[in-house]
Amino acid sequence: MLFNTKEFAFFFAIVLVVHWLLFKWRALQNLVLLAASMYFYYQLHFSFPIYLSALIIISYCFAVAIERNEKTRQRKTLLVAGLCIISAGLVYTKYSGLFFSNIKGLETWEASALHILVPVGISFYTFAILGYMIDVYWEKIPAEKNILTYASYISFFPHLLSGPIPSAATILPQFKAKSKATFSHIDESVGEILWGLFKKMVVADNISKAVSYCFVQYHELNGSTVAIGVLLFGIQLYADFSGYSSMARGIAGLLGINLVQNFIVPFHSTSITEYWRRWHISLTNWLYGYIFNPMVYALRTWRKWAIVFSLLVTFFISSFWHGAGWQFVIWGMLHGVVMVYEYLTVEQRKRLSEKIPSVIYNFFSWVFVILFLAFGWVFFRANSVPDALGVLHRIASGSLFTAPESYVAKYITWCIPLFVIEWIQRKGAYTMDIRQWHIGAGITPIRAKQINVIVKSCLYLLWCVSIYFLCKRQNAAEYYYFKF
Repeated sequence: MLFNTKEFAFFFAIVLVVHWLLFKWRALQNLVLLAASMYFYYQLHFSFPIYLSALIIISYCFAVAIERNEKTRQRKTLLVAGLCIISAGLVYTKYSGLFFSNIKGLETWEASALHILVPVGISFYTFAILGYMIDVYWEKIPAEKNILTYASYISFFPHLLSGPIPSAATILPQFKAKSKATFSHIDESVGEILWGLFKKMVVADNISKAVSYCFVQYHELNGSTVAIGVLLFGIQLYADFSGYSSMARGIAGLLGINLVQNFIVPFHSTSITEYWRRWHISLTNWLYGYIFNPMVYALRTWRKWAIVFSLLVTFFISSFWHGAGWQFVIWGMLHGVVMVYEYLTVEQRKRLSEKIPSVIYNFFSWVFVILFLAFGWVFFRANSVPDALGVLHRIASGSLFTAPESYVAKYITWCIPLFVIEWIQRKGAYTMDIRQWHIGAGITPIRAKQINVIVKSCLYLLWCVSIYFLCKRQNAAEYYYFKF
């Protein structure tokens, strides 16, 4: 079940009503959420809930054992054993094909390895479990003794398939507290869902056909058409993934769970460092907290080179998280190298920015970010390194300065509303937030609130109508990040 389907709407309506009716009993709410999550995952394949349940039970036992053991060496042994067991499924199902294909004598294993059924969302909930176990080991949080609470947290269906990756320190306690929906929570959650639907169904799904056309037929197209296709892919990726994250956040909000905001207008960034603070924030925080920081601490005697080395290793790991292919490694290391450059030249760039008008400096910095991101998107989207190089060669040809095909160029119009609305609403708590709009002087607070409710209700209704008429008339397209 995808979030943007009638089946999910019917499923969620039942879950939401039952959850709200049980607002006095947190344990019963968690039981409903656990059952709903397992049914939700079962709809993808009957074996997926079995695998997820096994991970939940194993990690629960290891976390409790780590907390109860007072000997440092034994605690560390338990942690390493638990991390290896939990990670084994992820490593084998996603990366065995790449491993076999690159080891002489094991090439014949590649075909069978690639046909392993990979549970959708395995990367996301595996990282959530690993983070929880590490937090228990570091004594940042206590091990959760109630397995129902813990299971409902890990399997929570809004973030199960594509995140945001939950933080045990902030999200797990919410599954213990009683939750009752308020108007402000409903207001924000509905706004997030509608904005997510717009990004996914109106923007991402509509331009996906042009993107596929450009990357498959690049050898037959001129450079300008392929270049537009690459830029459209970046927008498709953002609209698709952030659309899912917005819907996940809204759906969770209606169930009383506040998930982290996973995207904050990343294409407004003027540096790659800033971009990664705005893009896929939950993954960035996870990598920063569990890989980069511990590595820097362990190598602290290296001084600044500890940060350089840790950045490169972190982005190398991030590249493999995104996909088992050398094109992903190139994409990840490109970002790692630029992050290292920005770290080593921070003082020089600061002095340069003081000599140039901020508007000019920020504009050219933004242009560099967009061009660099587009260069990386070629490797991220291509099926192989040769395909990526072929796309780049086509863009770099003399045909880059010829008129693009109208079939591809017209899809740019689908992107304009996305960026215009995000720019106008960039200071809001969320994109559909209109509380900062001034209704007028001389109106009582109660009357102003009533007018605000009416205006927002009309806006939401208009938004639903717009989505209905602008979305593609076909079966719902799967989310791009499901493959990760």
